[in-house]
Amino acid sequence: MKDAKSCTSISELRDEIDRIDRMIMELLARRQEFVCEIVRFKTDEKSIVAKSRQEQLYKQRRAWAEELHLSPDMIDEVYKTIVHHNIKKELELHNKSKKQ
Repeated sequence: MKDAKSCTSISELRDEIDRIDRMIMELLARRQEFVCEIVRFKTDEKSIVAKSRQEQLYKQRRAWAEELHLSPDMIDEVYKTIVHHNIKKELELHNKSKKQ
């Protein structure tokens, strides 16, 4: 991966952004694998929603954002979206396993 300052054209910068976006998506796919497996250890909808875990996660991600000079508000939005979709997936898997 190149250093952003070493890029000499807009197209080179866009190519690097595309590569990074692909890497982010691959990491999100890997994260989802773990989300799908965690359902095995959750017994009900309350444990899937896990409000206290959510609050801990958002607080930690905001702190990481600050350390990395990112907007904590942006990271908060991103993770709230990720968690919302993960909970939806976990509930789907949980309900499917109950029917079997």
